[in-house]
Amino acid sequence: MTEDQAKWIAYQWQYKGAYSFFHDEKNSRTTSFLEFGKKNTWQYAVYRENEIIGFIGVKRINGMIEIAPGLNPEETGKGKGRAFVQKCVDFLKAETNPEKICVLMGADNTKAKHVFEEVGFEEKSEEDSSMIRMIYSLND
Repeated sequence: MTEDQAKWIAYQWQYKGAYSFFHDEKNSRTTSFLEFGKKNTWQYAVYRENEIIGFIGVKRINGMIEIAPGLNPEETGKGKGRAFVQKCVDFLKAETNPEKICVLMGADNTKAKHVFEEVGFEEKSEEDSSMIRMIYSLND
C-alpha cells in the first residue's frame, strides 16, 4: 500500500457505532495506522476491481505474523467479513509461510471475534481483559 492510499483510507473511511473510536481524537488510531507501515511492517491494499475495499497490516514476530485488517465501512455488516479474512489468511500463507497468524482486538468486538472463529482462529488469553488475541495455527 502506498502512503497516499493509507492517507486516503485513514481520512475517508469513517466507522460508526462501536468502531467510531478509530476516529476519536483522544484515542486516535489514524496516526498509528499511518505509522504502521513504517515500523518493520507491511500494509497491503485489498481491491475489488479498481476500488480499495480493505487493507491488511502485517508484522512478522519470530515465526508468527500479526495482522491488522480492515474492511471499508461501506462493506461492513453485509456478510463479507468471513470471505475477506479468509482471503487475507490465504494470501499470508502463500506469501509468508507463517507458523501462526494472530490478530488483537477489543474483547467487546463480538462480531469480529465470530468472523475470525469461522475462519479457524482461536481465542487466547490476554493480560489486558479489554483485549483478546485470536490465533490461527498452521503447524498444529
